[in-house]
Amino acid sequence: MKHYIKISLLLLAIMLPLTAMAYDFVVGGVYYNTDLWGDYAYVTDQGEDGGHYTGLVTVPESVTNDDTTYPVTKIGAYAFAESTGLTGVSIPNSVTDIDDHAFENCSSMAEVVIPPTVTTIGARAFVGCTGLTSIEIPEGVTAIGIWAFLNCDNLKNVYTHISDPSAIDCGGFLFSLDSEEYSGRTLHVPAGCVNAYKESDWSKYFDSIVEM
Repeated sequence: MKHYIKISLLLLAIMLPLTAMAYDFVVGGVYYNTDLWGDYAYVTDQGEDGGHYTGLVTVPESVTNDDTTYPVTKIGAYAFAESTGLTGVSIPNSVTDIDDHAFENCSSMAEVVIPPTVTTIGARAFVGCTGLTSIEIPEGVTAIGIWAFLNCDNLKNVYTHISDPSAIDCGGFLFSLDSEEYSGRTLHVPAGCVNAYKESDWSKYFDSIVEM
């Protein structure tokens, strides 16, 4: 019995560091994981021993660790979540996906540019980002998850470069506010697309829809 307990304690001691560390490496203060095959890196959450981001963070197009260089292709789930001191993020053109909860409750983030390479914006990706006053959604985005911009209370201008809103795989409540007060909000759309957006679910979140 004692032998069994010793083995169990040894296994637990070995496993604890693995469960506590949610990332593979850190470069320039940004935390990364790699995919199973080591083809690319993505920004990940900091794990239990990490702090939250502050100020302006620049994510590079590639990172090098142990003499291996990886392209950065994704902002992973919860990557910057709850970083209330984060004021802005520079996302490189190598990124194609912004995962679920990536910027959740980054309440001081006033500046973020979604690059034209992004195709997917995850569920609750920007929920509670009350510092945002405007956002641009690139033409190449094909999917936006449920509650992606929920309770972004000061988001007054949304610029979408997508011509056909029906072509986007959208979750519900994209720009919802608990107050359900959408006056003063403007959706800016490509030329000739105003009617298409007025007939879409997007229209209920905006006071006006105008051409860019």
